[in-house]
Amino acid sequence: MDIASKIMLVASILMMGYNISEFLANYQSLSEKATDLKEIARENGAGESAMRRSNFLLSFFLSSVYVILTWFSGLALWITVLVAVKLIFTLFISDFALLQIMRKGEFPRKTYLLTKVDAFLNALLGLSIALFLVL
Repeated sequence: MDIASKIMLVASILMMGYNISEFLANYQSLSEKATDLKEIARENGAGESAMRRSNFLLSFFLSSVYVILTWFSGLALWITVLVAVKLIFTLFISDFALLQIMRKGEFPRKTYLLTKVDAFLNALLGLSIALFLVL
């Protein structure tokens, strides 16, 4: 197993673990996090566009690294494309959730359910990639 595959295995396990914790988080705790985020943004004078930009850049960077690792791990091209498409979908959901928090000041139930589905799919993706690498 080459170094890219080893790094990819660790990244996949981390991705799976983080998304499982997000999936298991209840509505109340996510609402509190949303309120805290809005308060921190207000205290620091960060506007909606600055928050969206930093969220997008960080998420895009991490997603890009994950996709590049997928490619260099020797997985099939269709797997790399599937991972890229899924992570683009995640970027849009993340931006949508941030907009809901910044504009409404709360975490709507519909957005909560959407993020739950996304976290579940990301956990499955991380598990699947880890299994592809091991098997």
